[in-house]
Amino acid sequence: MSEPTPPDGAVANFPTKPCFVIAPIGPAGGEIRRRSNQIMKYLIRPVLGRHGYVAVRGDEMDQGGLITSHILTRIANDPLVIADLTDANPNVYYELAVRHVLRKPFIQLIDSAQRLPFDIAGLRTIHVDHRDLDSVEDAKAALSRAIESIHKGEPIETPMSFAIELQDLRTSANPEEQGLAQILEAVKRIQRDVQVSRTRGASVEDFMSLRLFVERLAQEGRLTDDDIATLVTRTTAGPFDDWANSLPIKSGAFEDPWANTPPPSPPSVSSNFDEEPPF
Repeated sequence: MSEPTPPDGAVANFPTKPCFVIAPIGPAGGEIRRRSNQIMKYLIRPVLGRHGYVAVRGDEMDQGGLITSHILTRIANDPLVIADLTDANPNVYYELAVRHVLRKPFIQLIDSAQRLPFDIAGLRTIHVDHRDLDSVEDAKAALSRAIESIHKGEPIETPMSFAIELQDLRTSANPEEQGLAQILEAVKRIQRDVQVSRTRGASVEDFMSLRLFVERLAQEGRLTDDDIATLVTRTTAGPFDDWANSLPIKSGAFEDPWANTPPPSPPSVSSNFDEEPPF
């Protein structure tokens, strides 16, 4: 099958930027194929067309030879990859992992009734119910925002990239970078504990510990602009970003404004903490 023509709403000139779509396909005529086709037609292609992309799925590629090789080439080279994680298809996760390692732009989406596995639960993902028109419209807006963020050059963060950067900080000769590695590891440990506790009926008090820990670091003057830039990435959620950006941080010549001020009492749960953790 040849690659599709531009959808309605495409840019005036024929889009030239390819986008490879990783998705569960299923047999022709089946429910999996039907849903995947609808996601392509009503969500992905209209939005990508407006941003100058042509979206192609693996079964639409018209090339001879080993199809797996062609797919991996597209995953490695296309300027954008979209991965539909619905139904936890192993091929989808394998191909997405390749893109994660390469640290090239990608966008994840999933059926709104399904949950992400633990390893990538912290990555921003678009949730959509293809049977709900309002949900599809919301997902289209979210997809457009994600593409705009990529065009602005926001850093690509994945579990693999975080591990590599953390190792670089651990082995750095710079004491400040070594200290930052310790802070990030501590935050990650708390975050993992909170994520696990959410499945065990965790209380709001469980989530307070992470905020209070980082806020105390800020009060002690141990957070800088660079630290916040490391914590706030495209993989973190909006509420976490807003909270982290509100922290007092070191910037240039720093004079600790809390030097002679006792640390504040923990805020009340009802007034300052949501039911969900800030990530």
